[in-house]
Amino acid sequence: MKFYSRETDKGFTLIELIVVMALMTTMTAFAVPKIRSSLFTNQLRSTARQFIGLIAETGQQARSQRVPVVLRYDRKNHLFTTSPESSIARDKTKSYSSVHVGDSVQVVDVATAHAGKKDIGNLAIRFSSRGYVDKTVVHFRDDNGDEMSIILSPFLGVTRVLEGYVTLDEDTITTAGR
Repeated sequence: MKFYSRETDKGFTLIELIVVMALMTTMTAFAVPKIRSSLFTNQLRSTARQFIGLIAETGQQARSQRVPVVLRYDRKNHLFTTSPESSIARDKTKSYSSVHVGDSVQVVDVATAHAGKKDIGNLAIRFSSRGYVDKTVVHFRDDNGDEMSIILSPFLGVTRVLEGYVTLDEDTITTAGR
């Protein structure tokens, strides 16, 4: 005669399955917004990454060609482009680098250590033939009001990205309460 023993059963009860499903649903509800935001890239961050790449490439271009290179911003087309500073050094057959600023992103302003704030319509950041650039901060803002500051270092080729609006105060960086 066989007796039924609960200790030999292998499986889960209905209550245990419901509790696990409820926990998984709760965890998914918290995780989906984070996953969605990482899947659909923020245009402000994307523009900043592309701009940083363009900065590095522009400095390298100036060093390799041994000519001053200028990074210009075309406000009408929302486009950063690079080209040699002198018209003599420009090669019409050579394509120069460019970065399109996202449709929901604006270049707010640019400030350099020596010239202060610059008019966005006439923006030109000059890289010396050695790839050096004045200490510069470029401010971006998206349609949601989020701001990002990209700081160019004069000699090291280091670019720092800071959340919010950051100003240059001589040689120190201070966060502006804006």
